[in-house]
Amino acid sequence: MKKVLDIITFGLYNTRINKNKTKEKNMESPNYTSEMVEAMVATYSDAPTPATVAALAEEFDKKPASIRAKLVSLGVYKAQKRVVTKRGEPVVTKNELAEQIQAALGTDLALPSLVKVTKNDLHTLLAIIEVKVQGLN
Repeated sequence: MKKVLDIITFGLYNTRINKNKTKEKNMESPNYTSEMVEAMVATYSDAPTPATVAALAEEFDKKPASIRAKLVSLGVYKAQKRVVTKRGEPVVTKNELAEQIQAALGTDLALPSLVKVTKNDLHTLLAIIEVKVQGLN
């Protein structure tokens, strides 16, 4: 069928279909020069903070996500630990919640599968246990 279309359209069919496949990527200008990379690594290694990433982004006229991605690809970037959740509450891991539940129950038995419960269910279970314990006192 392609040959028939090629004959009818005087060879333009395959040219139109394949025009996007023949374009090569322009690899002449890299996104970051070696000088930029050296400066980024040195600056970020001295102060590994989000503020440093923002300053580097402004200095090199790049987006902070681009700077972070480059630092990650170089193995230099260290993810910052969250202190609070999006709602402003302190971050509590499921392991910590499971330990709080075990402490509220007053048991030394290990409950490893408790961590597999959803975080919301762990919060609910802890609240129920605390209410029951307060009711007994």
